[in-house]
Amino acid sequence: MIARFRLQIEGFGWLLAWRIARWMPERWTYGIFERLSVRSSRKNAKRRGAVETLLRPVVGNQALATHVEEAFRLYGRYWAETFRMADLSEKELDARFVCEGRENIEKAFASGKGGVLATPHIGNWDAGGRWVAKRWPLTVVVEVLRPRMLFDRFVDHRRALGMTIVPLERGSDPTGKCIEQLNKGEMIALVADRDLSGTGVEVAMFGRKTKMPPGPAVLALRTGCDLIPAAIFQGDDGTWIARVLPPVERPDETAPDAVRVYTQRLAEKFEEMIRIAPEQWHVFNRYWID
Repeated sequence: MIARFRLQIEGFGWLLAWRIARWMPERWTYGIFERLSVRSSRKNAKRRGAVETLLRPVVGNQALATHVEEAFRLYGRYWAETFRMADLSEKELDARFVCEGRENIEKAFASGKGGVLATPHIGNWDAGGRWVAKRWPLTVVVEVLRPRMLFDRFVDHRRALGMTIVPLERGSDPTGKCIEQLNKGEMIALVADRDLSGTGVEVAMFGRKTKMPPGPAVLALRTGCDLIPAAIFQGDDGTWIARVLPPVERPDETAPDAVRVYTQRLAEKFEEMIRIAPEQWHVFNRYWID
């Protein structure tokens, strides 16, 4: 009961922060959220250690401390950007958003098969989701957050940005729902660098081992659609740069290890994008399994 009460208090705190972020001037919001995030990293040695372990294979030891500090600062900015996302007009979003490789989405949609946009936890995926959803029908699979009130707020927020939401929760069939959407020729977006189920596909990244969800590969193999790696990087002063890569090379679909091979190829594309801005890789949990 005490744990549940603390969780509810935490949820109310997040919702209050969300409201305050929308009241304050944008510049103030960025500054406050960035400073609070950096301060929390200095007080939470366990979380800071997780980010150090995550980034060490990517950046090495010499620049590690700088990248870790920047990772927490930009994570604070991510929340400020997300909380204020719905307040941007379409004109303001277009002025702040640049998409490189847009033709890869256009080609997938024009095929009539739709496409799977797979992204790591890089930059601000909510900004990318809003930008895509205004141009092509987009379904997003989302992790269920606790407390439930916070998750429900995020669902309402993303629906207001034009996305169809599929919760990743027990008893649901997110794969079946995504296949339905793909069969309509729509786009699916999956944040796909973390295995939340514990039954993911083992892959190699940056010389280490981790697990990634098989969902993107399974959807692409079952429907014949493109599997498209993408990332939305945070720029300066609330701007974003999306990089959409060409579709991942399809494996032999009759091979018994097709899903594993496809997922490994996706992991290699994620490596390529993470190297561009490792401090924007917003993963704050244990990641490497070796």
